[in-house]
Amino acid sequence: MNPSERDRQFEAVVRECHSGLRFFIRSLGVDEAWVDDLAQETLLLAYRKWDNLDDPANAMFWLRRIARNLVLNEVTKTSRRKRLLDEKITDYLLTLPDDDLMPGHAGDNELRLAALRGCIDQLSERIRKMLAARYQEEQSASEIGDHFSMEPSAVRKALFVARKKLAECLGTHGFTEFRLEK
Repeated sequence: MNPSERDRQFEAVVRECHSGLRFFIRSLGVDEAWVDDLAQETLLLAYRKWDNLDDPANAMFWLRRIARNLVLNEVTKTSRRKRLLDEKITDYLLTLPDDDLMPGHAGDNELRLAALRGCIDQLSERIRKMLAARYQEEQSASEIGDHFSMEPSAVRKALFVARKKLAECLGTHGFTEFRLEK
């Protein structure tokens, strides 16, 4: 393969997979401050070894394996353990079989849930409490309104806006089929 074709292929894979790769790395328990560094290390390593990839259609799986190995290396480096949020959780997540790295497999459910949690964390505390009241405690808009001194219609509007923001956030992680029921 000539160098320009190789570069075009790699650029297309980076555009398609970068957000999902970052999210995958974060889902392994890596501290948010280090996700970009590990994603960049993953992509640099992938670029150097691009000729080892049999089929560009498998690029996301391949990038996840590279990232997983890099995170595994982090676990063994005591001087850099601060990159991980919780070493025990990361150890567990790293024990998942390679099949879980394939997009669409069972591991994607955990990734989707972790993405949702990350997106919820970006919302204000007040909105997070409203979402918890609605979806965890199954309170009505009237009950939530009583607690937050809001009209039920304002609660419904706030929850609608929150669901929309969550859907947009999940879309940036490559999860487009997100839906929270009213």
